[in-house]
Amino acid sequence: MTEQATYSLFAKFYDAYVGDFARDIPLYLSLASNTHLPILEIGCGSGRVLLPLLRARHVVTGVDISEEMLRLAGDKLQKNHLIEKCTLLNHNFTDSALPQEFGLALVTFYTFNYLLSQDHQMAFLTHIAESLKPGSIIVLHLFYPSVLLHPETAGQWIDKGQFLIDGETVVLQDFRRMLDEHTEERVQAFLFKSGHREEIRTLRHYVTQTEIYQLLISAGFVSPVLIEDFKWQCQFPLRPDTETTKEFVVVAQNRIIP
Repeated sequence: MTEQATYSLFAKFYDAYVGDFARDIPLYLSLASNTHLPILEIGCGSGRVLLPLLRARHVVTGVDISEEMLRLAGDKLQKNHLIEKCTLLNHNFTDSALPQEFGLALVTFYTFNYLLSQDHQMAFLTHIAESLKPGSIIVLHLFYPSVLLHPETAGQWIDKGQFLIDGETVVLQDFRRMLDEHTEERVQAFLFKSGHREEIRTLRHYVTQTEIYQLLISAGFVSPVLIEDFKWQCQFPLRPDTETTKEFVVVAQNRIIP
C-alpha cells in the first residue's frame, strides 16, 4: 500500500482516537503568542491543532500529505467559521520548501517519525528552515516506541478501546513490534459490529536525541532544547549524549543570517 493510500484509509479513523489529545495545545499557543507572523503546522491532519490556533486569532497554514485529511480539516474549520484565516496545503516538505516565510513551524504528533530515511529527514528539516524567517522557531513532537518501554507487549494484539465512527461502535486493536532498533511496525485493526475489519500498517522511525540534535544543526537550526511534559518551564539544552524513555518535544531556532 502506498503512503497516500495508507493515509486515505487512516483519515476516517483519525479523529476517533486522536481528536481528544490536547496536552500539547497550551505549549503551542504559548509559542504562537511570541510571533505576529503566519504559523505553519506540518502534519495538521483533520485540524486538531489548527482550531485552537485560529481561535486565538493567528493566521495559520496547515500542511498535510493526505488530501482526505485536509478535506476533514476544511469541513471542521468551515463549521467553526474559521476557514478564512487558514490556508490548507497538500505539500510534502521532503520535496520542497514553501515560498512564504513563517514565524513558527509546528511539526505535531509524531509527524517527523514517519520519515524513515536520514535523507528524507534532512530534506524535510532543510526545507522547513528555508520556509521560516531567520530567528524563527521549529517545534517537533517526537515519539518513544512503547514496545521498547514494555517489551512484553511486542507482537501482541492490545485492545485500545471502543470508538464511535459514523454512528457505529468500532473496537480498535493495536499490534506493535520493532523491525530493527529504530523502526517500529504498527498495525491498527478496526473491528466493526457488522463483522467488517480494516487494518492499517504504518512504520515509524524512533529518532533519538542524538539523531535529532545532529539533524537540526546540519539543517541550519541552533540552540535546540528539550521540553518535558509539554511544559515550557521544564526545558533543558538538548544534549547529543543523553536519551529519554518517553515522548519528547524539541524546540530550536532557525539560524539568524548576519
